[in-house]
Amino acid sequence: MIFAGAGITDITPRTQVWMDGMLRARPSEGVHDSLSARALVLSDSHEVARSFVLVTVDVCALDGETTRAVRTGAALRTGLPASRIVVAATHTHAGPSTVGIFTPREPLYIEELTGRLIDLIALTASDTKPVELSFASGTEETISHYRRLLADDGHVVMNWVPYPPEHIVGPLGTADPQVSVVKVEGQSGVVALVFNHAGHPNVLSGDNYLLSADYPGVAARLLEAEFGGTALFFNGAQGSVDIDGLRHRDWEGMDRAGYALAQAASSVARASEPCRSPTFRSASVSYVLPGRRITDEEWRWAQAILEITGGKYDPIADGVGEDYKAVFYRRLHDAGPCDLPVEQTCLALGDCALLTFPGELYTEIGLIIKAQSPFRNTCIIGLANGYIGYVPTRRAISEGGYVEDTRRVGDAAEEVVLRHSLALLERVYASSAPASSVSG
Repeated sequence: MIFAGAGITDITPRTQVWMDGMLRARPSEGVHDSLSARALVLSDSHEVARSFVLVTVDVCALDGETTRAVRTGAALRTGLPASRIVVAATHTHAGPSTVGIFTPREPLYIEELTGRLIDLIALTASDTKPVELSFASGTEETISHYRRLLADDGHVVMNWVPYPPEHIVGPLGTADPQVSVVKVEGQSGVVALVFNHAGHPNVLSGDNYLLSADYPGVAARLLEAEFGGTALFFNGAQGSVDIDGLRHRDWEGMDRAGYALAQAASSVARASEPCRSPTFRSASVSYVLPGRRITDEEWRWAQAILEITGGKYDPIADGVGEDYKAVFYRRLHDAGPCDLPVEQTCLALGDCALLTFPGELYTEIGLIIKAQSPFRNTCIIGLANGYIGYVPTRRAISEGGYVEDTRRVGDAAEEVVLRHSLALLERVYASSAPASSVSG
C-alpha cells in the first residue's frame, strides 16, 4: 500500500529583494503573483525511514548549502531520511536571489525560506493517507525551443538575439517536448499531481522587476483549480532550450505558456494508467565533475576587456555582455580549476524513475539518459539538491555560445554525468532491496 501527503506554503518575500537569473540593475519593485513551495511525501509503508519527499520551490536555483540545511533540518524534525528528500527549484527568473548567479545573494530571505521549507515538510509528513499512483506522458511543443542557432558564418546565435532570419541556418539541436505526470489519488480525490517538462521559465526578461513564479506557477494554479490537491512542477534537462526569445515576452505571454503547459499536463493526467507494482526503490550517488580551466587565450582576452571596463558590467535583458564574461573569466582564472560536487538521487515508482541532477543539464544529455534508461519511463528532475550551473555537451563546447562561455564545468562533464546517471538507474532497476545508496 502507498501512503502520501501533500502541502503548499507561500514563500513570497515580504520586502524588496534582488532577483536571480538575469543581470538586473536594482532590487524588485513589487509582486505580480505569489511564489510558493509545494511538497509531496510518499511511502510504501508506515515506516518513516521509508518515506520519500519531493519539494519544488518557486526560485531560480538553490545551492547545496541551502538544500542541505533544509534536508538535515527536516530530517531532525521528522525522522525522514535526508538522503530521500529532494528539494528542487522551478527555475523562475523572476524570483529572489537565492544563489546570486548574477545579482547579490539574499541571506536573510534564504534563512527564512529554509525555515518555511522545513515547516512544510514536517506538516506534510504528519498527514499521509492511502493513495494510488498512476503515470502517463505526452507532449507540449509550443513552449520550449532549442535556443542555440547556427548562423551562416558558422557562429552560434542565441534565440533571444535579434538576427537576420535569412542568415540563420537552423537550430543546432532539438527540444524535449515530453510532459510526464504522476497522479497521486486518494479516496476523496486527487492528492497531488507531479508534472515534469524541460523549459526555461524566463518569459519575463531582465527588464522585469516584479516577482513572479512565471509560467510554471500559472500552470500549477490552473491544475490545482481543475483537479484539486497540490500540483508540483519539476523542471527537466532544460539547459539548451528556452522560450521564444523574440515574442510574447510579457504577462500575456506568461499566461499563454502556463495555460499550454497546464492543458498538456491535464490531458496526460486524465489518460494516466496505474503504476505497475508501485513499490519504491531508491539510491543515490555522489561524485565530482572536473572544473573548467581558463585557457591562456581566454585569459588574455579577459584582461584586455577588464582594462577597458575596470571590472564593471552593465545590466542586460537577456544573456550577458563581454564586460560580465571578462569578470567571470577572472573569477575562474584566480580560483583555478575546482571540482564541482554532484549528488544524484533516483526514485523508482514501479516502472517510472525520477532522476535528479543539481544543475542545468543540456537537453541532449537528458534525452540520452531517457533513451538508455532501463525503466519504461524516466523523468529528469533538474536543479535539485544543489546548483553547479550548466552542463553542456562536449560538441556544444566546441561550437561555442552563451552557456559554453559561462559554464563552470570542464569539457569532460557530459561523459561523467552520463556514466554515473545510467549506472545509478541500472542499479535501482536491478535492486530488489527497498532502499540503497552508493557513492563514488
